[in-house]
Amino acid sequence: MDSVTLAEMLRRDHEEWAALVAVLDARPTGAVHDPESPSWQARDVYSHFTRWIHRSTDELEARADGRTLARLEGSDDEINARWQGEDARLTLDEARSRAQAAFDRRVAVVRAVAKDRWHDGLAAIVYADGYEHIAAHRRYIEAAGGIP
Repeated sequence: MDSVTLAEMLRRDHEEWAALVAVLDARPTGAVHDPESPSWQARDVYSHFTRWIHRSTDELEARADGRTLARLEGSDDEINARWQGEDARLTLDEARSRAQAAFDRRVAVVRAVAKDRWHDGLAAIVYADGYEHIAAHRRYIEAAGGIP
């Protein structure tokens, strides 16, 4: 990944992250998804991103070093439900703080990958939990009426 592409990706990541945070902070309590979906509050969305961003960042670090991580057990929906249950005790502030720390870690790790280590596999990991994933959740919340 060249420096221009990397800078643009990180700019878009920051932009979408700020937009998602604004949407979630506008609706701190109550369901933010449509009634047919899992009952997620802002806390759950923050926790979802904490978990997936840490996972993809761990994978990025491993793959950059020539290692692989064990696959997670279950489908994405099963993993999300399991993690939601594990994180249900968190307050909104705790979940938001953890999510921001995960996002900041991700950015630092992405920036730390040496230019000669980048390959398509690493780029795919980075894009998986970047602006497209973040924007998809933001749009979903907005479309579901999850903002006042």
